[in-house]
Amino acid sequence: MGFKIKLAAALIAVVAGAPVLAANAQQLVAPVITNQTYQPAYSAWDGFYVGAQGSLIGMKSHETNTVIATPPATEQLLGDIGGSAGVFAGYRMQLNDWFVLGVDAELNNVATQFEYNGLNYGALKWDTAVRATLGYPVANNVLAYGTVGYSWGRFDMSPALGAGSEFTAGGFQLGLGVDMMVTQNIMARLNATWTHYGVNSVPGPAGRTSEPSNAVIRAGLGWKF
Repeated sequence: MGFKIKLAAALIAVVAGAPVLAANAQQLVAPVITNQTYQPAYSAWDGFYVGAQGSLIGMKSHETNTVIATPPATEQLLGDIGGSAGVFAGYRMQLNDWFVLGVDAELNNVATQFEYNGLNYGALKWDTAVRATLGYPVANNVLAYGTVGYSWGRFDMSPALGAGSEFTAGGFQLGLGVDMMVTQNIMARLNATWTHYGVNSVPGPAGRTSEPSNAVIRAGLGWKF
């Protein structure tokens, strides 16, 4: 009888102590975190931004019935590498962790020339553009994106053709870029675009046309708010 009583007492003690042991075991196990939303280092891409930029421009134009060649050529390809300075602004909306939509616009003062044998045939004086952007966050504060839009430029052919040979042309623009949030509000950007302005009649003698295009690399610094 003494043995059975001791065995029963031991079983009762084990059963009574089980909840305490279970509670101690739970304290030794690291807690499991559920339903926790990941927050990036910066709330980077929702909102408006403005900034300033500088650009390097590779400009060319396919001209017909030019007057600067000797003898005058029926067709001539002109070009130059110049630069510009301007401003940009835009708005972005981040739909999820991998998809950012936006609109972007710019206005630049341009310094380029269309040259032939060292002679200045004309220039692009200013340009502006409006673009739609589609971006992918490659890091918490880095966004890679593509753009498609439309650009307008003011062309001045008066150095070769005389006063009154200015015109404004528009054309489609494609581009790629990377923006980085340096701080929560300061944004650095680097992008490149290609624009074709179509075939345009040059004011002046009949039959002269200009088909300009350019490739542009931009670097800028902006403020997001």
